[in-house]
Amino acid sequence: MSPRNKEKALTFEQSMARLEEIATRLDNPETGLEETIALVEEGRRLVAASRALLEQAELRINKLDVAAPTAVAATPNNADNGFTLI
Repeated sequence: MSPRNKEKALTFEQSMARLEEIATRLDNPETGLEETIALVEEGRRLVAASRALLEQAELRINKLDVAAPTAVAATPNNADNGFTLI
């Protein structure tokens, strides 16, 4: 599996954990130039994939908001346990 396919298969949480690992390696002064470049490239791909996951999640949440049932409000005189549809 190529690095790009592996990154696409990661969950948002896994991507965040890997980005933390990358940041730690980049903070290490012993990390060489080639490794630094590879880590930055991987990090950029992970950030892009994570943004896409967040956008997909936002769309799903917006769909839930649109499909949500009618709001329920409390009314003391209602026989349905104090709630009525508004």
